[in-house]
Amino acid sequence: MSKKVLLVNGSPRKQNTYGLLIQIGEILERSGAETEILNLSELQIKACNGCDETCIHNMGCNTKDDDMASVLEKIKNSDGFVLSSPVYLRGVTSTFKAFADRTNVWFHNPEIAGKPVLLLATTESTGMKETMAFMDSLVTGFGARKGGSIARVGKAMGEPVTEKELSGFLSLLEKDRSGYKPAMNELIIFVVQKILALKFGDGNKQFWEEKGWIDKGYYYPCKINPLKKLFSKFMFRVISNSMK
Repeated sequence: MSKKVLLVNGSPRKQNTYGLLIQIGEILERSGAETEILNLSELQIKACNGCDETCIHNMGCNTKDDDMASVLEKIKNSDGFVLSSPVYLRGVTSTFKAFADRTNVWFHNPEIAGKPVLLLATTESTGMKETMAFMDSLVTGFGARKGGSIARVGKAMGEPVTEKELSGFLSLLEKDRSGYKPAMNELIIFVVQKILALKFGDGNKQFWEEKGWIDKGYYYPCKINPLKKLFSKFMFRVISNSMK
């Protein structure tokens, strides 16, 4: 396997989360992948200022004088990526949240749809469910192929990462997208994104038209459950009518 995997560290420290990323990287490298750890805390990532006009309509960002553009480029150029954060007050760190907010352009114009992703979170006590839910929602908006998640809570923090925990992610790195089975929430988010593209128009709609997604049921040909396909079509009509 000759793949490039980017491991994004959302922790301000190089301790628990970082140590697990090191282990993940070692397993990936034994499988033949090339890895790089990106420490968000070492970069300048400014807060999102809600520039919808640029972000949604022109696929850009008004904030130019920081490192976010290079972060997005690194993820785009990877074959797969890992997102990680410790739990801070039942959620991701402020560093990770700033990064997540600045990926808003990918919710409206999901340039990395189909890219494999693995999630990692750590906590000494509570908040794992909420943190994982946020991270899962984020990558659902990217249209990424979900390769699983790794959680370490309390006393389990010292447990080493196993190859079994990476098996889903490793499989997606090797397989083409045709075998992927999107969940219902992934299909619904695709529907919502499509409706917004048709509503907003401009660069957002042009991006979707160029991708050929306007008349499709998902970003790429894959294994969609027939009942889920029918329900997503129904939701397209319902949501479209509610936004008129």
